[in-house]
Amino acid sequence: MMVVNLAVRNLRRYLRRTLLTLTGTALGMALAMMAIGLGDGGHDMMIENGLALGQGHITIQPQNYLQSPSTGLFLTDVSGLNDIIRSEPEIEISYPRIRGEGMLSSAAGGEGITFVGIDPGIGGEGKIVQRSMVEGEFPNSSEGNWIVIGRKLAKLLNLKVGRKTVLTVQDSAGEITSALFRVKGIFYSGSPEIDRVYTIMPLKTLQEILGMGNGLTSIAVYLGEHRETKAVLKRLRKTIPDERIDVLPWQEVQSELRDFVVLDDAFGYLYYLIIMIIVSIGVLNTVLMSVMDRKREIGILMAVGMKPGSVLRMILMETSLIAILGTIAGFILGYGIHFYFATQGLNLESFMGDISLAGTVIDPVYYSKMRPARILQICSVVILMTISMGIYPAVKASRTEPVEAMEKP
Repeated sequence: MMVVNLAVRNLRRYLRRTLLTLTGTALGMALAMMAIGLGDGGHDMMIENGLALGQGHITIQPQNYLQSPSTGLFLTDVSGLNDIIRSEPEIEISYPRIRGEGMLSSAAGGEGITFVGIDPGIGGEGKIVQRSMVEGEFPNSSEGNWIVIGRKLAKLLNLKVGRKTVLTVQDSAGEITSALFRVKGIFYSGSPEIDRVYTIMPLKTLQEILGMGNGLTSIAVYLGEHRETKAVLKRLRKTIPDERIDVLPWQEVQSELRDFVVLDDAFGYLYYLIIMIIVSIGVLNTVLMSVMDRKREIGILMAVGMKPGSVLRMILMETSLIAILGTIAGFILGYGIHFYFATQGLNLESFMGDISLAGTVIDPVYYSKMRPARILQICSVVILMTISMGIYPAVKASRTEPVEAMEKP
């Protein structure tokens, strides 16, 4: 108890220095919380947008389709798969899809495209394109010869709503076939790459053109939270034992997006580490100066009977109090910043412009997202690093020679 009282008294005696150290620690933690919150929120936004344009959190598709995409590989009996999907409570919805590549032509020329056959009658299908429509309308039927294209592709082929275009593809038998489509709508996602190649067409019409019957190239499975992917994937693989069917997580299907998130997360941790090192050096400097200023006082305490171990504990207690109080203040400030960005968002529209990144759409407004585990992680790192900075000054103080310390300069 005496050690605690001495530590508190020492911090109060040098109140200005203590407050400056607490402020630095709190600001460092708040800045780290802001950076990680916006980083996690940005990653979640990128992942959800990428999965909405892609194949969902989990993709069910023919074996080896990922390695060699072909309209000749497709799922034929999907009724049993749908029953299995509906039995999983974490799965919110699934969409039948036909994906492929072809050539879209008009009087202005031809462009290679990626086409996605969808059923707009299923709620939420094509939501990224729906919210990005700038001309025409988003269809509500999986039949007919309509097509929805990006603004960049429309400009390249000189297409407008209502005009006709020709799709040339290889069908399931390996034969080249063509079909006439009418532009139903034009969207603008903000990504030049997506707006140039991504197109949406009716599912049933594509099944007829490609000679698939009721076949699908994939079923896109969507969960409530992308972090549940691993557990649901494990169960689906057990309930779908057919070796001719692959059940894949989004990390494998959209590897470019996965790699970007991992790399960006690594840079985020590096930034976080740099902040913590700067804060820790500030704490080390403060505690070391405090020990040097009190060298004579520490010598007197040791001369009247205080043991070196008690001196070491006293300095560590001072550092611990700084760490705990700084963490509390930093949490309050950091959570306030997080709450603001979680509700109001950070608008980067004026800095972004048209961006193509990892095959996904980047929203101009970033929202902070902070999980309890992240907060605990940040608090633990701040406390541990701050306390560790007090070890050297504490050891140095415990080795003080009373006679030398009390000598007058």
